[in-house]
Amino acid sequence: MNQTFRRFVPASTLLGSAVAANLYAQETEETVKAVLVGCGGRGMGAAVDFLKNEQTKIIAVGDVFPDKTEAALKNFNLPKEAGFTGFTAYRQAIDYAVANGATYAILTTPPGFRPIHYKYAVEKGLNCFLEKPCCVDSYGYRMLMEVNKMADEKNLKIGVGMQRRHQAVYLKGYQEILDGKYGDIYMARVYWNQGGIPVRGTGEEPTEMERQIRNRYYFVWLCGDNILEQHVHNLDIGNWVLGKGDPLYHPVRANGMGGRQARKATPRAGQIFDHHFVEFEYEDGRRMFSQSRQMAGCWNQVTEYVEGLKGRGQVASKPEGRERQPNPYEVEHTDLLHAIRNNLAYNEGWIGATASMIGIMGRMATYSGQVITWEQAVNEGKTYMIYENHDALTLESDPPVLPGADGLYPIPVPGVSKEV
Repeated sequence: MNQTFRRFVPASTLLGSAVAANLYAQETEETVKAVLVGCGGRGMGAAVDFLKNEQTKIIAVGDVFPDKTEAALKNFNLPKEAGFTGFTAYRQAIDYAVANGATYAILTTPPGFRPIHYKYAVEKGLNCFLEKPCCVDSYGYRMLMEVNKMADEKNLKIGVGMQRRHQAVYLKGYQEILDGKYGDIYMARVYWNQGGIPVRGTGEEPTEMERQIRNRYYFVWLCGDNILEQHVHNLDIGNWVLGKGDPLYHPVRANGMGGRQARKATPRAGQIFDHHFVEFEYEDGRRMFSQSRQMAGCWNQVTEYVEGLKGRGQVASKPEGRERQPNPYEVEHTDLLHAIRNNLAYNEGWIGATASMIGIMGRMATYSGQVITWEQAVNEGKTYMIYENHDALTLESDPPVLPGADGLYPIPVPGVSKEV
């Protein structure tokens, strides 16, 4: 079983490597300067992976929470004026960074915010690294597609945190499949089955907005549910193999089932399901079967398989010998930097949008209990994120979902809930 989990790194463990990499980098004309938008564990981890590459530097940071911004300023040894907080921190940090020579944005806030931040960064002419998933609903997907076009028109380079596509064992396995190892592929099976995930924050935050963002994995408008937030990796690999690398390849229909079997109904458990099963159908009749589960004490599996006319096996191929494999979290930045420095065509925003939309379509099928087509999902899907007047939000604003009188949040009911 190949488990390449995203690394969520406490700020305290990053002080040595982050400060050293940023403080002692010898700045030259070749130095790629970056802004970090989203200074939580994933953001700090992505920034350190970026700094593992030579001639790189973080020059500005932004986060909705002051404590996250302050920790990042300290970790990267930046002046106070290089840090920004609040819902407009992304604009302020990007503007400051561009004015000081930045050409690279690392966008790692909760994914509901990603399309908004991506659009602004591209408008300002920045090459971008987007953490996955890249959106949480259909509106966000449509926005991503428009921004991807803008990025191409501006010759900007875009990377997405689908690290498996930069991992040696996956690249080797993918090529073996293309070369006919299993014959013509007619089915993919993809899994992200694990135990429960921790509740974050204290539950005593002063406002509902802060309470939800601190505990972002439990709210659809912020993370998209686990079929999207985590399982997007596996969905991307299955789709990658079936589509032979076409970044816009996608299933045409989805049906599935899901619910909350083990996750207790408590205020801090938010609104997401703890299990999903989806059958994705492609135009030529092939299938991708998907499992995503967060339940303790159950069978765990985080990997992808394909079945062909000559056999079946994992997509990831076993490494040869005991030679240390390159870290894919660093390689995804290395590849993006290589494209920037050599002016190569490079836009993973298309695969990020497609994989995210596949997860959204699967969630729509499990939430509603209905067959969902790609056209329905893209054009008629329910909007979860706040897009209009986003910059007017504060931590005192109401989030898109509110608890009832019992403190519990509304949970989708298959057969009753409407997603289109």
